[in-house]
Amino acid sequence: NVPVLFGESDILKTIQLMPGVKSAGEGNSGFFVRGGGIDQNLILLDEAPVYNASHLLGFFSVFNSEAIRDATLSKGLIPAEYGGRASSVLDIKMKEGNLKDYSLTGSVGLISSNLTWEGPIKKDKSSFMISGRRTYADMFLKLSPNEDLSNTSLYFYDLNMKTNFKINERNRLYLSTYLGRDNFGFSDRFGFDWGSRTGTIRLNHIFNERLFLNSSFIYSDYSYDIDLRGTSEVTMRSKIRDLNLKEDFIFYKNAQSTLKYGANIIYHNFVPGEIIPGENSAYNALKITDRKAIESAFYFSNNKVSSSRLKLYYGLRLALFTNIGPGEFYVLDGDGEVRDTVTYNKFKMVKTQGGLEPRLGFNYLINHSTSLKGSATRIYQFVH
Repeated sequence: NVPVLFGESDILKTIQLMPGVKSAGEGNSGFFVRGGGIDQNLILLDEAPVYNASHLLGFFSVFNSEAIRDATLSKGLIPAEYGGRASSVLDIKMKEGNLKDYSLTGSVGLISSNLTWEGPIKKDKSSFMISGRRTYADMFLKLSPNEDLSNTSLYFYDLNMKTNFKINERNRLYLSTYLGRDNFGFSDRFGFDWGSRTGTIRLNHIFNERLFLNSSFIYSDYSYDIDLRGTSEVTMRSKIRDLNLKEDFIFYKNAQSTLKYGANIIYHNFVPGEIIPGENSAYNALKITDRKAIESAFYFSNNKVSSSRLKLYYGLRLALFTNIGPGEFYVLDGDGEVRDTVTYNKFKMVKTQGGLEPRLGFNYLINHSTSLKGSATRIYQFVH
């Protein structure tokens, strides 16, 4: 129901209307939270990190509204199960598909069109959801009499897919994936494109009516290419790829306390830059050495209802970041000059950094009553 740019509903534009959230620019899908930078927001799609959440140079986000089930923005107290960013966490979940009936929905906009199909694979046991979106500005450019414009490509696309299977009364399996990319190319001179791929496999296991376990294996890949065309073709590329394993336990101790604890380990592979020449290119292939790291975390938290007025949250997170080989690493002196070069073999630990992160917050409700307007509620919140 929120008015949107060019008729394109966008979850990132909507959260910019919330207190403490500011747009990164007119029409831009990026956002600042209480003075933090754009890169200080952790954006998750079915638990997979999305490193660049924008399409069309920031005017639209990568999230197709037809494929989204819900979204949660944490901008005050960030729960202990999240880490790695300082400002906020935007946790977005995709639709899981209708377990009973098939449906096909779509829309046509000024910029893009989308189509979503969902339904049961086996009724009441498994379901699927497939949603696609694409712009079509490049199709109209082909009608231009100008040869440069008619040979120009300008579009983005998204593809969201999710399935879930009820294995038995205690186990349920979820599979989801996202693929999206922007492509811009001006005639036969130059072009650039960027995009993300994510995949999540999640198994939900019920031990008993009080203890649950979510086991997740997550893949995330983001790359950015710049293409120089013409007589000497060459591509410049950088990317980051993650593999993440998570174990999250939820224990309902009683009606007043919900305990969460778990661990996750992420394998990062950074490609700072590489040059890929074409067949007849005058350039030579060149690649900056990949950098690899392991990020790990262990956490515990308790969401406690102390009374009808007071709610407490406390938690602790141990976060570690370890640089690993292979590669050459410089040893610097106090003035920043290179004193030595050390070569590390594959998976050899170079340096580990990290520490404990406490999370603490409470909500306190004070009820007032007035003779004319009945009662109102004021909430006091403290977070750390």
